[in-house]
Amino acid sequence: MKNILKYGFLGLGIVAMTSCIDTMDTHPTTVFDAETVWGSKATVEGFVYATYSSVINAGYAGSGTSVGWEARTPNAVRCSQVGEGIDGTATELGISNGNDWGCNRFSLLRRANLIIHNVEASSTLSDAEKNELSAHGYLMRGMIFFDQARKMGRFVPVQEVFDVENPDRVNIPMTSSVAESYDIIINDLTKAADYLPTSNMPGLPTRYAAGVLLSRAALQAYAYTNDSKYLDTAIKYATDVIQNSGVSLATNLAPNKSLWNETDLYNPEILWAYYREKENTNVQSFEELMRTYPNISTDNVKNSQSPVALKQANGQTFEGWAIYFPTQDLADQFLVTDEATGEALPWYETSQYTSNVNILDPTTITEAGQVDQYSQVNGDLRRIPTPQDFNQTKDGYPVFQRYHQLKEGSARDLSDLMYQGRDKRFYTTMVYDKCTWMNENIELNLGGNMSMGVRDKEDGGWYNTTTGYYWRKSNIENPEPRAYYNSKVALHFNITRLGEAYMNLAEAQLLKKNIPAAVEALNATRVAHGGLKPSNATTEEQAWADYIRERNCEMTNETGDIYFSYLRWGKYGGYANHGRAAGEVIADLDRPTYKIQISRDRTQLIVSQVTLLNSANRNFTTRRYLLPINQGFLNTREAYGMHDAQNEGW
Repeated sequence: MKNILKYGFLGLGIVAMTSCIDTMDTHPTTVFDAETVWGSKATVEGFVYATYSSVINAGYAGSGTSVGWEARTPNAVRCSQVGEGIDGTATELGISNGNDWGCNRFSLLRRANLIIHNVEASSTLSDAEKNELSAHGYLMRGMIFFDQARKMGRFVPVQEVFDVENPDRVNIPMTSSVAESYDIIINDLTKAADYLPTSNMPGLPTRYAAGVLLSRAALQAYAYTNDSKYLDTAIKYATDVIQNSGVSLATNLAPNKSLWNETDLYNPEILWAYYREKENTNVQSFEELMRTYPNISTDNVKNSQSPVALKQANGQTFEGWAIYFPTQDLADQFLVTDEATGEALPWYETSQYTSNVNILDPTTITEAGQVDQYSQVNGDLRRIPTPQDFNQTKDGYPVFQRYHQLKEGSARDLSDLMYQGRDKRFYTTMVYDKCTWMNENIELNLGGNMSMGVRDKEDGGWYNTTTGYYWRKSNIENPEPRAYYNSKVALHFNITRLGEAYMNLAEAQLLKKNIPAAVEALNATRVAHGGLKPSNATTEEQAWADYIRERNCEMTNETGDIYFSYLRWGKYGGYANHGRAAGEVIADLDRPTYKIQISRDRTQLIVSQVTLLNSANRNFTTRRYLLPINQGFLNTREAYGMHDAQNEGW
């Protein structure tokens, strides 16, 4: 039987009991005495394993880590009309220096530092054991610091174990600059990538998992410091993972065989994942589940007059509280293979689409119901567009981006023409019109069984879609018996994969102006995972466009990657940010997102701004390159004589 570290069911007897003073943890005791805990490799490993769960949950695979950060990018929205509202970070109206982005991680740091200090001081462990076990401590400490730095830039660099006999030693200033922060982070992660074992049980990191994290952190370090040594680090360690890990990219991606749900959770490409036991994990444990499953009853479907009933084989199939939804912007990232030429193109440019569809002027849409409308059984109107589509739009961007009509006599409807022949990752990422999900036939056109208007709200948002799509990636395909809050599930979230190593290598090579090497790296995932024809980009502009598209397709809704990638791209400027200067406003975080609406007969569609609850009012100001350090945290430290500066603009 495969040995697997499942964080939801550790059953370990080593528990660190901590208390703290106002600025730093200093009073640890343990269930077992120090000699027992640190006296053998087995007991040290027990302490290490128990600590990983907390570190992972603090920014890497905790509830909301994927969907929450993704909703701050063009790829997704958070939107609920029944209480939860929209995301205040995307609009910047919900950010202040009262927010806490994780500045106090002292109890976690203490545990990482205990591992490093006690292992390195051990008189019973061999040198090889010391290198391996301390590497776990360095990885965890580097991960804690990296999560703080990518959000706030600076942190309190606690790198030793304190005790109550020396209280003055806890008066450590925050790092003086982002550059100092990343020097510390890269040093810790490098030790992990150099000394962790080359293989480990699923659920525990190897040096290759650490290498991916190191290359990720090195790119972020370069973006914020412009120090080219970090590009060399990213290239070195991403290349090491690709060439020496002994694993290859998965090629069998499909909704029923996916790296991101329960159907292929031990694929060798997954270098490190967070595994949860079914016995003590249920749907409500993670927003990636509870907040992506809709809530649709048989009565809703009947009232909507959908021609496709939900089977409801085990009770109400979908009884979640969905507030996170992927957008048309994300759907547009996934290219389609042209049936005539084999080229990979946007869906609206393929020969099969343009030969069957009339492209109409979206500015001619001027009134609600102009494209399609009908009355539900209870008399409620359902329209395309809705009245809300004309309200709370963002100036400077088209209200209606596309308006298409099927040509008379076409053998295929718009949904078939849009969604067939896509990048294979589209089908593992998004739930779309006329697909199947949890053994249900899904209809997302006007009046459809899972559509925006299927419940009482015409524009959705009553725990059902506001964009015309649902998330499949990082979701469970078949929770038993159904998508219900207390259904038990075994799940995993990927922390590092081989696919990201190729992405990080491509980005570093682009920054080195090595276009052929960058295109070769991005084509690895594009071909193996996407099933697409390789990119033939030859210019820097073309390569950046193909790379940004590729990273969105590869890494969407996974560890919050895309949000922090957009921060990097804004720092680079140029082709990475629509021609803007380095460090200017990030164009794609400062614009509205878009949704799709398809007519009942699937002969017409429109793509328009997501406007519910002022959702279109997305804003990015340059101060958001670094989020605020919690002011209460700074004030407390100041009371102890430590004067740390707040980030600029907060």
